[in-house]
Amino acid sequence: MTKRTVSLSSGEVEVDIIRSSRKTVALYVRPGGTLLIRAPWFVPVRVLMKFAAGKAGWIERQRTRLKDFITPGALLAVSDGSTVPFMGRQLEVQVIRGLSRKVIHADGRLRLYVKDDAIPEELAGMTEAWYLREAKAYLPARARMLAARHSDHLPAPATVNVRKMKRRWGTCHTGGDIWLNRELMKKDPELIDYVIIHELCHLVHHNHGKEYYALLGMIIPDFREKRKQLNQAILV
Repeated sequence: MTKRTVSLSSGEVEVDIIRSSRKTVALYVRPGGTLLIRAPWFVPVRVLMKFAAGKAGWIERQRTRLKDFITPGALLAVSDGSTVPFMGRQLEVQVIRGLSRKVIHADGRLRLYVKDDAIPEELAGMTEAWYLREAKAYLPARARMLAARHSDHLPAPATVNVRKMKRRWGTCHTGGDIWLNRELMKKDPELIDYVIIHELCHLVHHNHGKEYYALLGMIIPDFREKRKQLNQAILV
């Protein structure tokens, strides 16, 4: 493997070149922002570097996009035949060569379609992006549904936002804004509901005093057990 650098508007970016008997050149932006070029043996390095420089705009866009769902050094181990957690279940991963790059969840499997040979970082990045999409589709809608279900005791949140968090499952901000951790999509639905209601209760009581726990206990009598299950999990 040969290492080079390419100049972008954001600075110098490291490029790894891996050669094989393949017939085409493929460029990947890895989680963390470095580049990988897979190329045939016969293509000169200068040609590969010129190719990468010509893709500068695309590279910058991909690097920006990856920052939204990847924390460098904290990647899932994703490969063909491995499993990933999703809402209390384990999904079998299938890596499939296809005409387009996409992720499909069906029949208890997570199918990762790639155009070319996939590196582990690419598969992890695709899976992380899928988790974020699923979280954005599910968590805000679920929060509003639970607020409506318990409207006698809980107000509706002003906004419900999703991102990956290192140390919290959720937070509630002044003004009624709630943030939920994308990693909740790896947990049982009842634990997801616990976290959401935990944050909705903070719209009424902004601390962890007796009144807060009385409200939480009225809605989720076994909240202490739910909290214990979550605290046994490690956020990565």
